[in-house]
Amino acid sequence: MPIARIATDNEYTMTRTTFGRRNNAYPRFTWTLWASTLLLSGCSEAPRFASNTVAAGAVKGVRLHGIVHGGQTPVVGAAVYLYAAGANGYGQSSSSLLTSDANTIMDGSGNYYVTTDSAGAWSITGDYTCPTANAQVYLYSSGGNPGAGKNSAVGLLAGLGACGNLSASTYVVINEVSTVATAYAVAGFATDPVHISSSDTAAASVGIANAFASITNVETQSTGAALAATPEGNGSTPQSKINSLANILAACVNSTGPESTACSTLFANAKNENAAPADTAAAAINIAHNPASNISPLFGLQTASSDFQPALSSAPNDFTLAINYAGGGLNLPGSLAIDSTGNVWVANYFGGVASKFSPLGLPASAAGYAAAGLQASFGIAVDGVDSVWITNESGNSNGSVTHLSDAGEDLSGSGYTGGGIYYPIAVAATAGGTIWIANYGSATASLLASDGSPVSGVSGYATSSLHFTTAVAVDANQNGWFAFQGGVAKVTPSNGVSIYSCCDVPAGIALDQAGNVWVADYEASTVYEISASGTLLGQAAGGGVNTPVGITVDGAGDVWTANYRANTISELQGETLEPVSPATGYGLDAQLDGPFGLAVDASGNLWITSAYGNTLTELIGAAVPVKTPLLGLPAQP
Repeated sequence: MPIARIATDNEYTMTRTTFGRRNNAYPRFTWTLWASTLLLSGCSEAPRFASNTVAAGAVKGVRLHGIVHGGQTPVVGAAVYLYAAGANGYGQSSSSLLTSDANTIMDGSGNYYVTTDSAGAWSITGDYTCPTANAQVYLYSSGGNPGAGKNSAVGLLAGLGACGNLSASTYVVINEVSTVATAYAVAGFATDPVHISSSDTAAASVGIANAFASITNVETQSTGAALAATPEGNGSTPQSKINSLANILAACVNSTGPESTACSTLFANAKNENAAPADTAAAAINIAHNPASNISPLFGLQTASSDFQPALSSAPNDFTLAINYAGGGLNLPGSLAIDSTGNVWVANYFGGVASKFSPLGLPASAAGYAAAGLQASFGIAVDGVDSVWITNESGNSNGSVTHLSDAGEDLSGSGYTGGGIYYPIAVAATAGGTIWIANYGSATASLLASDGSPVSGVSGYATSSLHFTTAVAVDANQNGWFAFQGGVAKVTPSNGVSIYSCCDVPAGIALDQAGNVWVADYEASTVYEISASGTLLGQAAGGGVNTPVGITVDGAGDVWTANYRANTISELQGETLEPVSPATGYGLDAQLDGPFGLAVDASGNLWITSAYGNTLTELIGAAVPVKTPLLGLPAQP
């Protein structure tokens, strides 16, 4: 353990407190060792497009063409629709874009489609209009004959992205791989193939645009092939798992229809709660929503001769899809934070740099962004203007806080040290622009103004009350909530302090939409829920929770933890504390190595740092979208 050091007798002694009892003194560790131990050791009816009139901001369509395949077989006579994702609420109706011309046919719902020929080829002439250039569009192929007769269970998707980026040379293969890639990328916005929608806010527009753009990270649009690496080369993709999911869908696509054994098995095991899907596209979306369900029967639909290879040779632990990104200066990464455009910022313990990745995982700087004060950095937060705040446990004698612009420019010189900062380990930003700091070394909290000047005076708040403080989160009233050994504390901007006993050795803290407090207890391998008034509401250890460190809440109130020693991720249902992830957690095949920090973005992706692996991992579409940056309670964009 390169950052660990042995404590001497005059250094801090940690004690641990649990509900109703107090144990013997914890072995002597320095605050550095505490941090080091964590880091190292039948399809629904779709809406009709109302008018052919070009509205202000609308964009005339371009010619599109391609092919529909079931596995490697052309699908003849399939109905190919063009849809724009909606902006009328999450999971609401998409808009059908094709209109009446010589090449289109109207269905019973008043929507138009083109059909595939004997080779599975299709062509859209361009006689359509997108509501805006940024409208996110996709293709949906329904029905057709893949070789064994007409099959109404066939549903295939291909996400195209922003309408304004399409060109007449766009060629699209619609198949099971494109369906899996699209279903997972837009899972946070979809209920079925014709209900893909976000809200109409600017934040939601960014989130859904990033989601559609991410499809190209795992699949080549012009070939319908799953990628082994992202196009930029710094991300390793789950090619074999994507191919296995595609093979599962293909078993139904290339069958005799909905009553076949393959389709019956797929639809019985890929439900939306109790409702079976009507086609394979809906099944893919349901699997993305429930990646821990019915693994064995679904995987059994793949055979050794399945079309998409390489594929998994045995059933996975779960059907989450993980991309692992490298580069950008990652060097023992700790916490991470996400800005308003979906960029992911990471604090590195070594290297003296902060890392920044685009929403597609591309490093903004190959070596990261250096600043004079960056040294032994753990905590990171993004504020309301997308500037970045990082805690440094070393440097400037007692540590410091670094402030970077959204472009990575150093705004704080050698770092801020006022307001009682003393070996700071965690940071959180408020909607009002103030910054809360958890000081591990002095058992205090510091509050800084947006220019880095101290609000909390010389010694900080709650002096000596927050014993070995490890994490901080912010509530709707801009109070700081701190996790410390044996409990949590609410500290107000005017230094009102409320202490609540709980937990053993908490390592992470987060708040949900109701203002309840969630604590990841590393020592007890337990997650605790505490009300805003300090009442213990419950605790959970299921779903693979094991030495949790990072903790976050998604847009639906589900709670996620990074399980440091188990190298997995857990998900708990927020209202019931019931496990959503399997007993082993998610991601046994995700190559996590010391998962530490995690956060949900506005696309519904879950981002995780691996301390030992020096990687940044994205679980595609695993969570419900959250507005970023996180400034207080989580909310959907």
